[in-house]
Amino acid sequence: MNKTAVLDINWWIAKLRANIQAQLIQIAPQMAMTTDIAPSGWGSIFERELEMISKVHGTWNKRQAKLTSKNKEIKAITQGLRSFAKVLKNSRVQYITIRSDDSIAVFDIRKWRASISLVKEIKQVHKTIEKLGIQIQITHLPGVKNE
Repeated sequence: MNKTAVLDINWWIAKLRANIQAQLIQIAPQMAMTTDIAPSGWGSIFERELEMISKVHGTWNKRQAKLTSKNKEIKAITQGLRSFAKVLKNSRVQYITIRSDDSIAVFDIRKWRASISLVKEIKQVHKTIEKLGIQIQITHLPGVKNE
């Protein structure tokens, strides 16, 4: 069995042993995070009831600049969540909507499925969500609406 499969199996075993309770009934999202990427970097805004609370952005390093747009989009989501961690904790937010203009990234995060090159990034998104103790609803935001 390859090393990646063994690591994945061990991760699932640890999760089953931890038996972290999850809410079965989803509550309405309390905040929304919208992310976008560009060749030079990424940006993310955080809103409550259509009022912008905060915005963050960053630039890609040389290695990241060579990544595919899908990989960058997923990284932008992770970076956005990490950047807003304090706001989420202080506001006691439990459920947020994440909006992205990359429909494949949205599908991959929602379904926990991705090409081999994206699996690591998908795991980072889910680990960040778990660490923050939140639930997400991720939706596709067509590019024309993401300005």
